[in-house]
Amino acid sequence: MKNYLDLKTLALILCLFLIPSQVLANPLLLEKAGIVAPKTPKPAPDFKLKNIQGKIIQLSEFKGKIVLINFWATWCAACIEEMGSMQNMYRNLKNQDVEIIAISIDRWNEDRIIEYADKNKLNFHILRDPDQKVRKQYYVMGLPTSYLLDGEGKIRGYASGARIWDSLASQNALLSLKGSGSLAELATEKFSMRMDHTLSQN
Repeated sequence: MKNYLDLKTLALILCLFLIPSQVLANPLLLEKAGIVAPKTPKPAPDFKLKNIQGKIIQLSEFKGKIVLINFWATWCAACIEEMGSMQNMYRNLKNQDVEIIAISIDRWNEDRIIEYADKNKLNFHILRDPDQKVRKQYYVMGLPTSYLLDGEGKIRGYASGARIWDSLASQNALLSLKGSGSLAELATEKFSMRMDHTLSQN
């Protein structure tokens, strides 16, 4: 029994080295991109909002994907400044299960939002939060504010202020979330099960 436990412990240690490096480097990649990682990731509050085409979009529909939620407004210069890099990032990563949900808190400027999106050819999700209920749910105090969600819908990062989203650091930070949370746990569990089976044969 003692040898079995020792071998199993060794197997779990080896498993940590076999987990993709981005899982372990995740906090460092977020930090390089100027994104703050929470001490304890918590589920992002779910919401339903209309997009600029009038369709209702619910956050929970994006489960299984990496999501960047960005709070902005047409009157916010810093928000407008980062939109171009956000569109570039989306073009680069949309085939990697990365989605962007840009939530405008403009109260009355719906036509201006649509005009801006069309002029700049923004093709990620643009939603409206005119009564700012979702803004309050996410405790947004200034603009722009962004949240990064993993495939389980948990908040893995927070950014206050404009970012260069198409930078290598920012794109690596988002892609690293594909290896966070349950993926690491699943890899460890599967490896442990394989070792249990192998050792039981001996």
